[in-house]
Amino acid sequence: MIHLVTDSTSDITQKDAAVMGITVVPLTVRFGEQQFRDGIDMDSAAFYAQLQKNTTHPTTSQPTPEQFADVYHSLLQHADDSVVGLHISAKLSGTLQSAHIAAQEVGPERIHLVDTESASAGLQLLLRAALEDVAAGRDARDVAARTIARRDKVTIYVLLDTLTYLQRGGRIRRTQAVVGAVLNVKPLLKVQDGEVLPEARVRSRRQGVDRMLELLRAKLPMRYLAAFHCGAPELLPDLVTRLKALAAETEIITGQVGPVVGAYTGPGGIGLAGLSAD
Repeated sequence: MIHLVTDSTSDITQKDAAVMGITVVPLTVRFGEQQFRDGIDMDSAAFYAQLQKNTTHPTTSQPTPEQFADVYHSLLQHADDSVVGLHISAKLSGTLQSAHIAAQEVGPERIHLVDTESASAGLQLLLRAALEDVAAGRDARDVAARTIARRDKVTIYVLLDTLTYLQRGGRIRRTQAVVGAVLNVKPLLKVQDGEVLPEARVRSRRQGVDRMLELLRAKLPMRYLAAFHCGAPELLPDLVTRLKALAAETEIITGQVGPVVGAYTGPGGIGLAGLSAD
């Protein structure tokens, strides 16, 4: 049996993961001395509420190799069991490194790990495609290889409400955040080759959504689409409506950026992701 494993930066809820048959290994979020397992001890709604009222910026840490080893031991109970692990970009987190250390200890011939070069909704879309590969009867090595082959087919754009949280998290300089606030611009980011890069700065959320959809249009058709928000569910309906108008036949998944990624996006953001057809 093939077991799919991911980490909590995929932003799959525990409920959805159970239904999909995916094992999620949580990262840790800390507010000062308090620490929470992402998606277990603290859900996304509680995180964004805490983020806005707590003057201490949260920090995040990857799972330990021991956490991964415990998961692998629990899944590899039978001789025909294998694991395919899809994880956040190695350029964004040390999570995959921990998984590799554990795999070497537990059984590298049975554990196939993939750097998805993605995160959040992009990682989630790759997991859904991998589930289809498993259902089609492909073996673990092939599922991993096919995921690697399609990771450059993922498109992710995120429009943030403010630069503040990127600055607090050390991703940009304070001067950049101050200039952005003074000019009242909103950063539009993209994930490319496993890194978060600037795409544009826009004057309004509407202008940013227009730009995201314009960029997406050039990459159609899509196998899946996702619309996701950062603690701002009221922003989703309009984006979903516009995505449906753009790609009526494509399944659209909705969700929320979780605590680990949300520590850098901050509240009020919105984004979209797509996986191009094979």
